[in-house]
Formats: sequence, structure tokens, C-alpha cells
Amino acid sequence: MKAFRSRHPVKYRPFWIRVTLFTITTVLLSSGVFAGESPKKKDANQADEQIQIVADKLITNNAEKFAEFEGDVRASQGDLVITSERLRIYYKDDPDRKDDQSDSQGLIKQVVASGNVQISSEKYKAETDQVEYDLDTQVFVLTGENSTVTSGKNILTGSKITVYRKNGQIKVESSPQKRVKAVFYPEEKTPDPNTKE
Repeated sequence: MKAFRSRHPVKYRPFWIRVTLFTITTVLLSSGVFAGESPKKKDANQADEQIQIVADKLITNNAEKFAEFEGDVRASQGDLVITSERLRIYYKDDPDRKDDQSDSQGLIKQVVASGNVQISSEKYKAETDQVEYDLDTQVFVLTGENSTVTSGKNILTGSKITVYRKNGQIKVESSPQKRVKAVFYPEEKTPDPNTKE
């Protein structure tokens, strides 16, 4: 997906205008214009679903408690799919953990993917340079100047995008090099068959 670029140089805008633009975007997001349907109970339970990862290479580091996958990585959990060049899983520090690692998925605390990251789920798609995903809070943090989240035709672009899967909230932040951009499309109304022309 190509990044949005203005043909005209961005001029400095007074602080109150920037606050107003941010407030409008926040209202649109919180009212469900971008998030779409209200969160389903299914999403809240997806943290318990199995995580599957496929890659060309795997390196584990027990001392620092992580496993790193490299090369055409694909990680999935329920309807959530992350593809990237590299993906690292961090484990929780569990002193009672035994050599039996059959329940190792429950010890995963964070997933960090980098390099041409693409995320897809039932509600949205995203592209970014790097994403951090906390499994306990189900919060995504996308970082990169061209980070983009798409839901239907609606598009959000920013340098840092935080997606809260539990409640459907999305927070978009800018950087000195790139401002937040949002593109929203009104819902198409289906014609009433009883209406006469």
C-alpha cells in the first residue's frame, strides 16, 4: 500500500487547529465510524487460541527468554495473521516452570515482528515496519512512518498506531516528519425496494 503524500508542503498550523483535528478524529473513531461493528466476545477469547508459526529459521535463547523466527514468517492465532521477515517471541519469567514445555504458549508475553509486516484479522488489515503485540492486554503497537490500518474502505495512516483489540479502540500518532491522515467513506445505503421513482 502506498503512503499518502501531500503535493503541497505542510505548513505550520496553530496548536488549537491541531488539537481540533485530533479531537475530530478521536470522535470518529470512538463512535465506530472506523472500528465497524462492536467487539464480539469471540475476540476477547482469542488469546486462548493456539498460536502457529511457520518460518525458514528458528533461533532460541533460553537465557534471555526469547525465540526468534526468520525468513517468510507467518504467525496465526484464530482469525489473526501476522506475516513478516522476522518475528521474536518473549516468554514470561516463571521460576516454577519445569522442563516440560507443553504449556509454553501460556508463558508467551509479547510478540515483536519486523520487516514488511502485514497484519490481517476479521475486522481490519494493517501494514507497518514493526509491530509489538502484548498477549495479556491484546494491544498492538505499530511503528513506522508509513503505518496504515484499513477497515473496509476506511484508512488511517500515522507514525505510531495503537490498536486495542478488546474494545476496538485505535489511537493514531504523528511524528515531525509525517502527520496523521484519516480517510473515511460514508456507509452506502441500500435502496428501498418499496420506493417508487
